[in-house]
Amino acid sequence: MKKLYIIGAGSVGGHVALNISEYSDEFEIAGFLDDDPDKIGGEQFGFKVLGSVSKVLDLREAAIVIGIAFPKTKRAILERISGNEKLIYPTLVHSKAWVSHDVTLGKGTIIYPGTAINYGSKVGDFVVINMNCALGHHTTVGACTSLAPGVNTGGHTTVEEGVELGIGASTLQDIRIGTGSIVGGQSMVTKDVQPNSTVAGVPVKRVDCTN
Repeated sequence: MKKLYIIGAGSVGGHVALNISEYSDEFEIAGFLDDDPDKIGGEQFGFKVLGSVSKVLDLREAAIVIGIAFPKTKRAILERISGNEKLIYPTLVHSKAWVSHDVTLGKGTIIYPGTAINYGSKVGDFVVINMNCALGHHTTVGACTSLAPGVNTGGHTTVEEGVELGIGASTLQDIRIGTGSIVGGQSMVTKDVQPNSTVAGVPVKRVDCTN
């Protein structure tokens, strides 16, 4: 079996490490790579934290999973390791997910158990679709987007790149959610969401966020 390295020793990475046999019989976990100095050299979820993310640059033809849901963090890591063109990014679909015929899944994407993706849908690279999501027919999900558990999309929904959809968020048909947006949990999206917006509620309204 091929060694699989997981970037990120947090919740997504831990889920993949503990359940890899339910995703694929091609890989065995080599360990984690994480920048947290308190984790390096120790164990997380029963697997060794081998070093920082930069260690990926020294690997050759290794299989890598980006075990991180947050789009901005994921993009930063991908840019950081882009110099290593020999890396392999498998797409992981849990055995208890349902993916229709006529669906496209990008590299490095993780589809959790209980998720259903209907025909005509296109899911980009490095997307995380958590447990029990339902994507209506002809849904498009852009790269590095993250769907929390229980997200539901109506047919012909377009979710652009780097979007975060909170737990239980839903959309009507023909909705577009712009790049870099955040949709709060249990929200109902009844109209298009502009890029880099934070919205929440039933129906959603723009939310002002301050750091």
